[in-house]
Amino acid sequence: MPVQVSRKGSEIVAAVSETGAGTTTEAEIPLGIARGRILRMTCVLNSGTADTVDPIIGIATNPSGVNVVIEHGTPAAVVDASYAGGGITFSSDGSLFHRSKPNAGTDNSITTVYHIAVGW
Repeated sequence: MPVQVSRKGSEIVAAVSETGAGTTTEAEIPLGIARGRILRMTCVLNSGTADTVDPIIGIATNPSGVNVVIEHGTPAAVVDASYAGGGITFSSDGSLFHRSKPNAGTDNSITTVYHIAVGW
């Protein structure tokens, strides 16, 4: 699953393009930074069996509990959420772990973009 990370100064844009995505499909996003703030998350269900996505991002594989940075919590076909002050993240290895969590199937095409500010 292609993950593209681009950085300009203190701004990072991470794009995840998923095909064949299911509920447990996960992408590692190698940011290369330890500290950052997620300012915006856009997750779009392009096609597939699912009707909705409910994205989650964290600092460990299969994010849950204290490892969750942001969990949207309201399933929709298009999720576009801004976070005032940002979802603060600290990752000693510089990676985050993303799951789109479609509500059905393993044939879903999903595009997710994160806008991240470097540092706190």
